Amino acid sequence: MSLPFDLRMFAAPAIVAVAALAAPAAAQEETLKVGSAAPAITVEWLQGNVTDISDSSKTYVVEFWATWCGPCMRSIPHLNEMHQKMKSKGLVIMGISDEPAGTVRPFLNKKGASMSYPVGVDKDNETKKAWMEAAKQNGIPCAFVVKDSKIAWIGNPLDPNFDKVVIGTMTGRYNPALTKKAEPILKAAKDAVRIKNFQDAYKHYDSLLEIDPKFFGDVAVLKYKTMLVDAKDPDGAAKWGSKITVQSMKDATTLRELTETILNDSAIENRDYKLALTSARVLDANHPSAAAKALVAEVYARRGDFAKASEEQYEAWMKADPAEKADFKRLLDSYKKSSAKAGVAKPATTETAPGN
Repeated sequence: MSLPFDLRMFAAPAIVAVAALAAPAAAQEETLKVGSAAPAITVEWLQGNVTDISDSSKTYVVEFWATWCGPCMRSIPHLNEMHQKMKSKGLVIMGISDEPAGTVRPFLNKKGASMSYPVGVDKDNETKKAWMEAAKQNGIPCAFVVKDSKIAWIGNPLDPNFDKVVIGTMTGRYNPALTKKAEPILKAAKDAVRIKNFQDAYKHYDSLLEIDPKFFGDVAVLKYKTMLVDAKDPDGAAKWGSKITVQSMKDATTLRELTETILNDSAIENRDYKLALTSARVLDANHPSAAAKALVAEVYARRGDFAKASEEQYEAWMKADPAEKADFKRLLDSYKKSSAKAGVAKPATTETAPGN
């Protein structure tokens, strides 16, 4: 499966209560665990300012760390990289230390852009008690992944599965129970494909889609690829792909996966750019963002229509977060250059996508 607000402002110290959440501290469960309501956060923000962690469109990583902690020093570069790459996609990372502000602030000044996500100090240890002690976590670094005001995961950000958990939580694809349930079904589907019993494979795929079509959106895309590549049924694949775009209007992840599979999967020889364009446009219409607009531009570029790709990429560039604008502009310039070189851009395929 296929993966930015400037928070480096040193704000005046202020005690900010982050109201996550549902129950008051007294009503919190004795043990904080996966599935629990995320507690409130009361810190003095030295860098950035996270005013709320209950926005359902965002995924939050609440990390407890300290300047003296060696493993924390190893986790900071990766957390910072994730912050830079995924903040525009709804990821909010924050670091919380129980050290004095006079210790943490010089550290932040020295780190500069290499630690650019929000950082606060827990001078009264209220947040440490509500999170770390309530979850019976004794070591740092320790990260809590929060989605929809609930704890989705607790662990070390150096854990090899940490990135997968974060991305899965962001896309609605993190559910250990469903993943385990799907394993034997996907194996049965794979075995059916191997012996070319495609109808049996499709039944296995469909059984998972009936359980949770959004969580198993990647299975819907896998079924498309199976039909196209293994069963060599382009007409059936096109019909199924069109069905995906209709049924996944509210599922940005599946729309993006379908589009990117068509564009980039090395097993696909004859790429259905018409379907890719439809999928990208549905994504852009229902989940507008710079990245979605750029995907529309990429489809046009792959079709050979660099003039239209330039138009779409210009809009993507205008929408992009300041930290990403340079990358969007480089791609825009490459499309413009290709368009000028071609003179009047001519699509690489005679197919006409809706609205083309």
